[in-house]
Amino acid sequence: MATRIRADRVALALHNISDWKEQVRAQSTAHLMPLLALLEKGAGKEKAGSILFRETPEEFAFWDRYFHLNDVDKVKPYFNPITLRRAEAGFPHSNAATIRKNTFEGKWKGAVRTITTEGESWELSNAYADVFRTNVLTKSGQVSRVPVVDLAALLFRAETFDDADDARALERRFRERFPQQDVDYEKLFVFVSEDRDRIFASDAAPQDYEAAIKSALVEDVKTAAAIPEAAAPPISLDLSDPILLQVQQLLTFGSSGIILIGAPGTGKSYYAKRIATHLVKTPKTDIFRVQFHPSYGYEDFVEGYRPAETAVSGYKIVDKTFIDACGRARAVQAENGLVVLIVDEINRGDPARVFGELLTYIERNYRDDPFILPFSGREFTIPNNLVLIGTMNPFDRSVSQVDAAFVRRFDHIEVSPSRDVVESLLEAGGGFTSDQITEVGTWFDTVQKLVPFGLGHSFFADVKNLDHLKLVWRYRMKPAAELAIDLNDGARGDVVASFDALVKRLEGAAVDA
Repeated sequence: MATRIRADRVALALHNISDWKEQVRAQSTAHLMPLLALLEKGAGKEKAGSILFRETPEEFAFWDRYFHLNDVDKVKPYFNPITLRRAEAGFPHSNAATIRKNTFEGKWKGAVRTITTEGESWELSNAYADVFRTNVLTKSGQVSRVPVVDLAALLFRAETFDDADDARALERRFRERFPQQDVDYEKLFVFVSEDRDRIFASDAAPQDYEAAIKSALVEDVKTAAAIPEAAAPPISLDLSDPILLQVQQLLTFGSSGIILIGAPGTGKSYYAKRIATHLVKTPKTDIFRVQFHPSYGYEDFVEGYRPAETAVSGYKIVDKTFIDACGRARAVQAENGLVVLIVDEINRGDPARVFGELLTYIERNYRDDPFILPFSGREFTIPNNLVLIGTMNPFDRSVSQVDAAFVRRFDHIEVSPSRDVVESLLEAGGGFTSDQITEVGTWFDTVQKLVPFGLGHSFFADVKNLDHLKLVWRYRMKPAAELAIDLNDGARGDVVASFDALVKRLEGAAVDA
């Protein structure tokens, strides 16, 4: 029975090639396809000599064969697997052919071009593989060869294979299609073994390669419509939610304020918002939110001065978020309602400077007791139905020690990294098998030991498949992990190596000996 490359494996191949690009000299990777076009014509064979290779028809035929998209876009009918962008109709001439002449031949001396009556004649230099390896594959002293299984999966996506074929069959076909001497091939390409079921599917099963390719391409974002809206979180929490249970238990006990503490990415702000929504009757008017930072002060939080043309001094005293929240709380007291004030990053501000005398009067025993506001001089009270919920990362060494008096006035609930949440998010995403979800869960448990104070589960909220996981790792999780490690004198290499090993397991791959 015949088989074909899986469409999702083609999309993964594009992402992996993009990952490879980041490991080598990114700009120079544009030379890979022009080199493959010469190899396909036989330029890499032993004693190949000169080959006839013209922009028309050979150059265009190469791009038409492997990188043409059959849709309504006639202006940009090609896609570039290196940049993950669509390319214009003249791309084989304006880009591929030009860089081969200007750089590979002219600057690097990797080939010799001769103009004949029949067109251009090309001959690769004896050291062309070394030239390519030095100028493209070597970065900071490290050599990263081209992943041949990914490249072959992309190039041969529309071709059929035998039922027994595996990753080696892809490599064999690649070497037949783009012949090179063994020594040159080994310098440029690397084979990584892979479970055949992850590569091939029955020929009878439809494979939408165009959709798979387009899903991996990067759109040109110029309008807001290109940016997806964030999914709205569920309005309410399950009554059995453990964090909600602890919050309500503390409120029943008589809490002056609650701080959700935990490592980055544990969903502290997300929880605060959902808990607040659960507690109040009208979220739009009964939830107030601020974020503290080192320059945040009493005049930003309670009351402060604002320019006013009608005032003799040129300034007037205005109410800020805390007083507004208290006013709303008084307004709903008759309805027995609650008002919630969320303070994100509550430990990043100076408690004495931000709260002032409020540090005393936010205590449950002093609620509704009158005191004088220092700026306006008016009498004020903090209503009993105002609920304060803060969020805090207590492990951030860049934040000075939190005032003990401030800590004492709040109850603290730990929001810990949860493997269960990670696995439920991946299951909801729908792009992972149960075995893969278990693999990620096991890695998540392991990384808690590698990253000081752990790494949160909320990073997985947008992960729908392995491609998403790799993007989230590179641009969100990895920077957070490295910052935590740097701040706490850990070993950065261990956590990076652990994720690389996870990806290989998820892809069913192992480096071939």
